Amino acid sequence: MTEPVSTLKLAVGTFTAAVVAPATADALREAERIILGVPQSVLLVAMAGALIGVLLLPEKDAERMAADAGRRRGHRWLQTAARWLALGVAVVGYAIVAAWIISIAGYVWHDLAGAPQLPLAGLSGVLIRRLLPSYVRLVERATGAIGGERA
Repeated sequence: MTEPVSTLKLAVGTFTAAVVAPATADALREAERIILGVPQSVLLVAMAGALIGVLLLPEKDAERMAADAGRRRGHRWLQTAARWLALGVAVVGYAIVAAWIISIAGYVWHDLAGAPQLPLAGLSGVLIRRLLPSYVRLVERATGAIGGERA
């Protein structure tokens, strides 16, 4: 069960994604491009939703992104950079997959084609919040050896 603060953060993030999506659609309507097989607006809104999901990451998991305190400064910088790079790759990868799923859903169900795809892409991006804690633990284990033994 999640703590009440995280539930509130999730509700605020979901509402924000639903509000930002139509505004982004209006701004990008004239300059629409296809990127990686999906419309640019759907991909960008999915990325925005995924970033909102990262902001909703519980504090105990967010603390795992920091480097081990017992390491020298250079090793801490390297470890922190590796962890944030891994998180960035996960967020972008998740957003691309979410955009593809929303785009395919638009082809299958014609009622979802066009403007309804954007709020769905933003909301699907927020769902990354459920996947991130286990991913952050995996990244922490994988990057824990950077810099050798603790000083």
